Amino acid sequence: MAFTEFVVPTLKTDPVTEATFTTEIAPFLINILDTHTTPPKAKYFGKILVENGNDVSGEFRLCMGLEWEDASHFNTFIASENFETFKSIVKPHSVAPPVPQLYNTDFAPIQVFESALTEVWQVKIGGEDRKVVEATGAWEKFVSAVAEAGGVNGSGTSIQGTSVNLEEKRWVGVFGWESSEIREKVLGSAAVKEAKKSLDVLLWNTFVTAFAK
Repeated sequence: MAFTEFVVPTLKTDPVTEATFTTEIAPFLINILDTHTTPPKAKYFGKILVENGNDVSGEFRLCMGLEWEDASHFNTFIASENFETFKSIVKPHSVAPPVPQLYNTDFAPIQVFESALTEVWQVKIGGEDRKVVEATGAWEKFVSAVAEAGGVNGSGTSIQGTSVNLEEKRWVGVFGWESSEIREKVLGSAAVKEAKKSLDVLLWNTFVTAFAK
């Protein structure tokens, strides 16, 4: 098991915000993560390219992926004075406050984060345990079909799990793709399309990001 975090900030789209985030906000965040008493095992910054099937590559849409050794390490960071300072710095440039999402996943996320593309599927499960079972079953069926179609290269290129910090519980499934061409070919195959139907009916949100290497 591993602790995988996603942060998808809703930032303003003006040039000043983009410049400020790149030159001031991101370096400050990296510094407070690196100097925290229990820093994350890994961290990646990326840009969202596709969301819910729509091309958003031309927009300033960011995503951050992290791996923590333990949920308590994440909790102490979120409760730290440095994180409070970060929130005050990013607030003037945000449409809404950032909502860190921590998931207890079956495998460490490093391989999916280091892939050319990282695709994320999210399901709102609330307090309904049956939705966890449904999402997990649909995911296993989907992963199996993707593997048969040649979209999985070894273990660790897909992870799944449930949130541990959100008021409304969520399930997440994540794939690491070697290239956009492989992704398009595999997702376009008849068998994968059929297997994906049971996952699609549960989905709340999905996006594709490319993390900087």
